[in-house]
Amino acid sequence: MNEQLKLLIELQEIDTTILSVADKIESLPGKLEQYKAPFKESSNAFQKLKTQLEALNKNKKNKELEAEEIQEKVNKLKTRSKEIKTNKEYEAFLKEIEGYEKEKFRIEDEILSIMENIEAFTKNLQKEEVKLMKTEDDFKQQEKAVDEDKAKLHAEMETYKTKRKEFVAQVNSDIYEQYMNLLKRSGGLAVVQTRNEICLGCNTNIPPQQYNDIKKNESMFNCYFCKRFLYYKEQ
Repeated sequence: MNEQLKLLIELQEIDTTILSVADKIESLPGKLEQYKAPFKESSNAFQKLKTQLEALNKNKKNKELEAEEIQEKVNKLKTRSKEIKTNKEYEAFLKEIEGYEKEKFRIEDEILSIMENIEAFTKNLQKEEVKLMKTEDDFKQQEKAVDEDKAKLHAEMETYKTKRKEFVAQVNSDIYEQYMNLLKRSGGLAVVQTRNEICLGCNTNIPPQQYNDIKKNESMFNCYFCKRFLYYKEQ
């Protein structure tokens, strides 16, 4: 086989592998995304419940303060009961206390309702926390696996790049320049097989005599249509 053609065939195999490894590296973030989405969703749900629970506790505390303030007013009124002189004043006194106590009972009912909500939200928050821990653990495990894959792929890439340099150094500079131009313009495939008088790069027919010459692999031939380097390989 023509030495330059042999080098190009091996160089094409290396470049095909390098491109394949590069594609795998580029696909890694997407692989991680399918685990990141559930983790992010669970985290948002947890934070939302946590915020709502904090608001309920704050509201409960405010209501308790209101109830305490009303009780203080009632206590102060009761200390003034000895100052009451007439039945009319006493009736007004009882009515005022009754109003405060009704307001206090109303607030205490609200506190009970809030406490029920707090209990329900706390249970939901605990469930969501378990879910969050699970999705976070899955995400971290996958993140670790992706990092390991990335390191392996980069190491593999460097190995092939080093091997590539060895072949490039042996290829004729003009042929290599032609090869690189084809590689860029032909989707990463500059050297292709021929089979049954057809270029497998563009499926164009090859003249019979030229095909017979290509089958010998003794000279460099290019497809007249796609310009790729052609070679023959026994099936």
